[in-house]
Amino acid sequence: MLSGLFVFCAFLIASFVHATTGFGSALVGMPILVFAIGLQVSAPLLALLGQIVNLGVLWQNWKDLDWKHSLILIIPSIFGVPIGLLLLKGGNEELLNVVLGIILITYGIFSFFYNDKHGISKEISVVSYSHFFWGAIAGFSAGILGGAYNANGPPVIVYASITHKDKGSFRSILQAFFFINGFVIIAGHIIAGLITKDVLYYSFWGLPGLIVGMYLGFYVDQFITPQRFRNIVIAGIVVLGAGLLLPVFYSLLF
Repeated sequence: MLSGLFVFCAFLIASFVHATTGFGSALVGMPILVFAIGLQVSAPLLALLGQIVNLGVLWQNWKDLDWKHSLILIIPSIFGVPIGLLLLKGGNEELLNVVLGIILITYGIFSFFYNDKHGISKEISVVSYSHFFWGAIAGFSAGILGGAYNANGPPVIVYASITHKDKGSFRSILQAFFFINGFVIIAGHIIAGLITKDVLYYSFWGLPGLIVGMYLGFYVDQFITPQRFRNIVIAGIVVLGAGLLLPVFYSLLF
């Protein structure tokens, strides 16, 4: 009963953050879930229910979806996932987390001061060779990171934050990517036999919290200005970077 309430709260908070910013559900929800029900149940549970949030946010921002930029991320990521699975036992997860954390925090701090000085520019709708190249790199890297360490978010979040400043197009691009990749991740969990009775049981606890949090996020979103949304995204990127670094520093100190 108590663990079920933790799962309810975890998905309420995670889906609220995700519906508001377009990302961050794993960063917010995973620590609570692992504390309550352990990693082996938490990972497939979050992957399973996370698809509902991805679909909800994608539906909410469907009219703003830029398919060109989405496909630039999605297609290379599919080829990156198998490589990531091969690297799964590489033993370099802590080093990768440090590198990713430093990159995200540095980018977030730079973006905050750059954005504060120059304001919000219009999003990029035309795909140049440069955008195609960096988008493909971001998608391929995200596929590798997702397959190896379940960390596919950082490269695509940075790419989308650079190319699309409008909150609708920013979130829709991320959700299209997360939604397609989510099926690949779920398929992996099914093949590995991780979708157990416990996962299905706790999904009944998590689903109501997820729905409530998602609708609260949609409601709050109506009052968020483009400038404020941009600042929230930048802050989220910094927090995401810190979330990657803190466990490594904790393991070194204790």
